Amino acid sequence: MHTPSLQNQFPHAYLSKSTEHTKNLREFLHYAKNVLPSIASAKKNAWPIHHDHCFMRVILDNIVGCAWYEVIPSPAYNNLTDEQASAALNLARQIATENVSLHVLNQRSKQWRNKQLKLEF
Repeated sequence: MHTPSLQNQFPHAYLSKSTEHTKNLREFLHYAKNVLPSIASAKKNAWPIHHDHCFMRVILDNIVGCAWYEVIPSPAYNNLTDEQASAALNLARQIATENVSLHVLNQRSKQWRNKQLKLEF
């Protein structure tokens, strides 16, 4: 007698890690490389960063709570865990909808990297 595998019985519980991971990673990269820089460009000087690599830095630093390269081997996009890829996508979406402060996220990232913050007078 053939017993169906658990994966066949509960297909959503066993989504291929690589499928979900790939989807989240692809969408995160789309946000970081295209969506967020486009929004920043349209907002002129309202956002503190404008380049894709800056969005990657801010998002990755904030999902791990330190400079990302202290936790994630380089290149980061090839080494994100499923949880990190999902968190990165969620944070990118929150930035795009301005549900979080990009200024605060950027300042945190700079502090973790011991970079001097821009002083405004």
